[in-house]
Amino acid sequence: MKKDTNIIGIDRGSKYIWLAYMSLENRIPMPIGYILNDHMTMPTLADVVARYNAKAIIVGYPQRQKDIQAKIDAFVKSLKYMINPDIITEYMDEDYSSVQAGEIVSDFKKNAASDTVSAMLILERWDEQNKE
Repeated sequence: MKKDTNIIGIDRGSKYIWLAYMSLENRIPMPIGYILNDHMTMPTLADVVARYNAKAIIVGYPQRQKDIQAKIDAFVKSLKYMINPDIITEYMDEDYSSVQAGEIVSDFKKNAASDTVSAMLILERWDEQNKE
């Protein structure tokens, strides 16, 4: 991908979807926040992708939870219908990202701050695997 490319990181939950973005120019994951996982999720995500001029979406994917994998696969399939087909969609291992995020924000309670950090960590992991 080009250096001026923006990518979106997604940590999908049953109630909320936490978002982060990163420019491949500066390679620093930044928080976006969260959106509700409801009937407006896909149009809202399409708007976020367009607003950040994203060329790729990295979706957190748990390696150890098969039941959640099926839900994320369906989520990504729906997302691909709503966005430009040229936008790359990839999975990234998200195992233990919530624990790591909890350590970063010094709070193990489930909250928007730690889960947004999880989306940032998904981008960071992806970046580590894809450095040129």
